[in-house]
Formats: sequence, structure tokens, C-alpha cells
Amino acid sequence: MGGATGNSPESQFSDEPPWSPESATAEDKIASVNPLATILNQKPLDRNNYDLWKTNTYIGLDFERIKFITTTPKPQEPATNASEETKKQFADWQWANTKTHCYILANIAEHLQKQLDSLECVSEMIQTLDGMYAKSSSTARQATIGALMNTRMTGGSVWDHCLKMMAHISTAEVMGAKLEQEMKIDMILESLPDSFSQFKMNYNMNKLKLTPVELMHELESTERSLGKQGSAYHAESSSKSKRNLRVERRTRSRREQVQLPNQL
Repeated sequence: MGGATGNSPESQFSDEPPWSPESATAEDKIASVNPLATILNQKPLDRNNYDLWKTNTYIGLDFERIKFITTTPKPQEPATNASEETKKQFADWQWANTKTHCYILANIAEHLQKQLDSLECVSEMIQTLDGMYAKSSSTARQATIGALMNTRMTGGSVWDHCLKMMAHISTAEVMGAKLEQEMKIDMILESLPDSFSQFKMNYNMNKLKLTPVELMHELESTERSLGKQGSAYHAESSSKSKRNLRVERRTRSRREQVQLPNQL
């Protein structure tokens, strides 16, 4: 059998870049941008949505496993006689940097493209954008954490509420907040209504260790159980109410029969 062709599944899902950074054309670069860029194109970067834009950008880079490039400066170019491992590390940085460079340029306004295109490193691009659009870091971070701590579930599903809490957590982390896993879980549990008090007690007593996503699934299961218990309670209460109503009607009827002769 011959080798895999360019249309084979192996080539379509290869992690290797289809071109080298030195020989890349503009069309090559644009074609290599992750499809998640389409999401960002729906909400292009502006002065009012930088935090959201940055969060979504990091989600896309994390999906591609190249988020490290946002904080990694350009390494020294390896010498000709350098080890293969050193050459590979440099090539990996080039690939991630070129791809992310295109990813960012494709999702910002034209005047920003002209301003950032001359910057070689993605880490420099992020620093520049932070300086242009990020609010005062301490004030914005405090406001975000304040919103996170004050959020309470007042209606809707626990699934939607957990997604809202995780969005707050993600925004806080993008803005520089350092939140340990246990702190994230505590914040989510604290935001739940009293109906989840038994779940919170069991979680703490058993010293469970869940991620926010795992916690969300457990809470959804608990919510379904609470719903069934509530339905059973309401059904029982309704049945008791009907029985009591029938007894009351029979008692009233007997009283009327007893009082009838006196009226005659």
C-alpha cells in the first residue's frame, strides 16, 4: 500500500504545520487559523469588550494547546550543532507563535492590525493590548471578584448558574486573580440556595475533591433528585388536601341534617 495522501485523515489531523514559518504566504497563514476564530469574528475586539475578547482568545489557544505562547518570549535561535531537542523546542515555539500571531490579527480591527503586525512575539502583542485596553488591574480585578462572591442562584437551573460562576472565575483569572481550585469550589457552593444544604454538608464531611465541571454534573444530579422529592411531596400534599376536603364536606352535610329538624 502507498503512503497517506494529502487528503487522508492522517494528514488532515496532523499536528505538524503544513508550511514552514519562513516560507509561509498570507493565504497559508489564514488557512491555518483555528476555526474557533470564527467565534471571535462575531465579536471583534473593541475598547468595551477586551476582557471577553481575551478570555475567548485564551479558550481557543488552550484548545490548540498553545496558550503558553502568550507569556513565552522568543527563545534564542539554536546553533547549527545544537541538539535535536533544542531545535525542536525552537521550531515548536515558531509554529505556535506564527499561528497565534495570525489568530490575533484575524480578530482585531484594521488599525490594530497595522499597529501589531510589526511585533514579532505574541507575548509582546498581548502586553501592548493590555496597555491599550485593560482597565486598572487592581480596580477591575476587585470588581470582578466582588461580582463573583456576591452572585447567588435565585432561579433557573443549577447548570446555568454554575456556567455563570465559571465565567466569572475565568474572567477573574484572565485579569490576574490567583484562585486555587478549592477556592473556586467554595465560591460555587456558597452561591447555592438552602435547598442544596445537604449536598454541601456531604461534600465537606466527605472531603470530596472535584473540579468545577465535575461539581456542576453532581449538582445537576442533585437538582433532579430534589425535583422528584418535591413532586412526590406535592402529590402527597394534594392527596391529603382532597381527603380532608371530602371529610369536611361529609361533616358539614351531617351537621346540616342534624340542624334541619330544629328549623322545622
